[in-house]
Amino acid sequence: MKLNLLSSLLPRVALPMTALLALFWVTAPQPALAATELIVIAHKDVALDKISPERVTQIFLRQQQNWPDGQPIQPIDLREGTSLRRSFYDQVTGRSPGQLRAYWARQSFTGMGLPPRQVDSDEEVTRLVQSTPGAIGYVSRKPNGAGVKVLLTANLD
Repeated sequence: MKLNLLSSLLPRVALPMTALLALFWVTAPQPALAATELIVIAHKDVALDKISPERVTQIFLRQQQNWPDGQPIQPIDLREGTSLRRSFYDQVTGRSPGQLRAYWARQSFTGMGLPPRQVDSDEEVTRLVQSTPGAIGYVSRKPNGAGVKVLLTANLD
């Protein structure tokens, strides 16, 4: 008789206990996540040491084509769909992915310009910026080594 009573109570006790543990896990303090950084880098020979978010917007929308010394600007973008690209365009330019697609569709259709070259990773952005005079790009962490300079740093929250 005792065994039957215990086995009939077990499912009733186990389910609330599982729910209680799940609730504890969800509400337990989580370690703080490090803020993601956005670092705008340029080729080491670019004539600027700092850049404003407004100018970065103009460059990546191809509204500014040359550096102050006349050198052509070569923007390097991350591939559409990456979280850093979404954050970059949302927070720096104020444009959503849909707005950006519409902008470039209009630019291409009217012959006003093509979007920046797209690559797959921070490492590829860094490599191209290092090896391309006039290049500018954005990455999530400061690159090691020479060949690039940091023009702008922002926290993405």
